[in-house]
Amino acid sequence: MTRNDTSDKYNDSCVKVFNLLSVLSNGTADFADVIQLFKDKNGKFTQKSNVILNKYMNTLKIFGIDIRKNKNKYYLMKMPFSINLDENGLCAVALIKSVLNFFPNGKEKKALEDFIEKLQQRYDYSTQKLDNIITKFRNYDLSFYYKKYEKQIADCEKFCQDGQKIEIYYSEADGQNKSIFCTPLELKYQKNQIGLCVYVPLLGQIIDIPISAIKNIVQLPIKATKSKMCTTVIFKLKGDLAKRYKLREQEYTNGIDNDGWLVVVNSGEDFQSLSKRLFKYDKDCVVVSPKYLRENLIKMVDKTLKNYQ
Repeated sequence: MTRNDTSDKYNDSCVKVFNLLSVLSNGTADFADVIQLFKDKNGKFTQKSNVILNKYMNTLKIFGIDIRKNKNKYYLMKMPFSINLDENGLCAVALIKSVLNFFPNGKEKKALEDFIEKLQQRYDYSTQKLDNIITKFRNYDLSFYYKKYEKQIADCEKFCQDGQKIEIYYSEADGQNKSIFCTPLELKYQKNQIGLCVYVPLLGQIIDIPISAIKNIVQLPIKATKSKMCTTVIFKLKGDLAKRYKLREQEYTNGIDNDGWLVVVNSGEDFQSLSKRLFKYDKDCVVVSPKYLRENLIKMVDKTLKNYQ
C-alpha cells in the first residue's frame, strides 16, 4: 500500500467517524441509517460491514462516547462534554417543560422544546438516573393555576420590565388587607404557585407575594433604583449545625472562625422564607444583621410562646 493510499484510508476513516456522530447527534438512530455509512466502494453491503461498524463503535467508546444498541436502534448515552445537573437544575428544566404546555405554537415554543431535548440528550449517567427518580415523584402541574391568573401574570411581567415603582394591594396569610410601595423584581415559579418578588425600601427587604393574594397593582411614575437595595443578611451558626450546614445558591462563607461560628452571608433570599428557616435552627443560630430580621425573629419567638401560656 502506497503512502497516498494510506493517507486516503485515514481520511476516509475520519469522515466515517464524523458522519457516524452526525447520524447519532439527535440521540437515537436506526440501524439501517447507521449501516449505510459502511457500504463498500460499489455501494453494497458485505459481511465485513457489521465488523467494521463494531470497530468504529469501540473506537468512539475509547474516546468517552457511550453508544448502546437496543433491537434496531442506537442510542447516544454519553458524550465527552456531557452535562451534570443537581436536583435544583433538573427541577428547573421540569418546570420549564410544564410551562411550555401553555405557550402558543410558534417559533419560540419550538426553539425551547428543541433546546430542552438537546439538553437532556447530553445528561451524564448520574443526571439521567436522578432525572428518572424526580420524574416519578414530582409532578409540576401549573395548568389550572396558570390559566386562572394568566392576565395577572402578564401584567406583573410587564411591571418588572418597565422598571418603575408600584403600589400593591394584597391579602396577607392571616386575611388582613395590606398595601405597600415597592419595586417589582421578578416572577417566581414554584410548585402550584407563582409569586411576585418585590423589594420594599421602607423595610429594606425582599418579599414574595403570591399572585392569588394580589388585589390590585398601581404603577407609579417613579423610576425604580434597584442599585440602592440592601437585601443581604448575615447570620452565624454553631455546633453540629455549623459543620453539616449546606450553603444555598445565594450564600457564601469564609468557613468556621476561631470561636466555632460559621458566619454565612445570604443575598437576595425572600426575608419571610429566610426567617422561617433560621427560626428552625433555634439556639444554634444568631442573626447579625439587619436589625429588622432580628426583630422579626423575636416576634416569631414571642408569638410561639403565647401558644403555651
